[in-house]
Amino acid sequence: MIKRTKLFIFLGLVLLLAACSGEASSEKSETGVRTIEVAVPPTSKPLSWEENGKLVGYEPDILRLVDEKLADYEFNLVGVADSAAEIGLDTGKYDIIAQGLFKSAEREEKYLLPSENNGASLMKIYTNNKDIKEMKDLVGKKIVPTTPTGGVFNFLMAWNEENPEHEIEFQTSDAGLSYADRLKEVDSGKYDALILPSNLGQSKIIENENLNIHVTDPVKVFPTYFLIYKTEENKKFAEEVGNALKELKEEGKLSELSIKYYDEDVFIHE
Repeated sequence: MIKRTKLFIFLGLVLLLAACSGEASSEKSETGVRTIEVAVPPTSKPLSWEENGKLVGYEPDILRLVDEKLADYEFNLVGVADSAAEIGLDTGKYDIIAQGLFKSAEREEKYLLPSENNGASLMKIYTNNKDIKEMKDLVGKKIVPTTPTGGVFNFLMAWNEENPEHEIEFQTSDAGLSYADRLKEVDSGKYDALILPSNLGQSKIIENENLNIHVTDPVKVFPTYFLIYKTEENKKFAEEVGNALKELKEEGKLSELSIKYYDEDVFIHE
């Protein structure tokens, strides 16, 4: 009878653990500090990358500063590919994902977004022609093909829809060329221009490769946000993250990190 009772207790514990496995991964320690699982890209320099076994870059640095301001939480940063991070956020495996993400109506419905952005993606034109200064100057020009999905593709589609009198012809490609190779194609004259967000390390590439590339002022500014798993418990957490980001902006810390990693203060364009 004792053995049977022990067996029932054991099975009960197994079922309880199985039931809990589908819930959000964050836990509270005995001290009341809640562990927050954070997914960041491991290969997206300068946004976020892994170096000597540590996740470094613009967004990891911001997350650590936010963590310092939130005494009731402890962030655990994990390197995760973009698509896997989004799936993990949907299931509650991660509490936050950070990928330089734009706000959208769909994301606002599906996730929690802090009240403050953590940065900005500045869409710019990289060209071998100094006469190209804005989007309408690209009419009739050869544009480096963009990937068939993502921010640049959506931006160009929106531009053409909103500006039919200045429609820009462009091709798509999933060849996976590096940013350095795309910039070199502009430098060589194969293409007239490349459109990209400026936070992908282009300034270092242009400098290191000694490319003759003219960079325009931003033609569009997209604020970027952390996405947070949507639960009642996380509503308060998202509010605290927003407050922490606001303080970091006021202290000038976010501008300092922007200059450090992107060679420019993206916040002056807000």
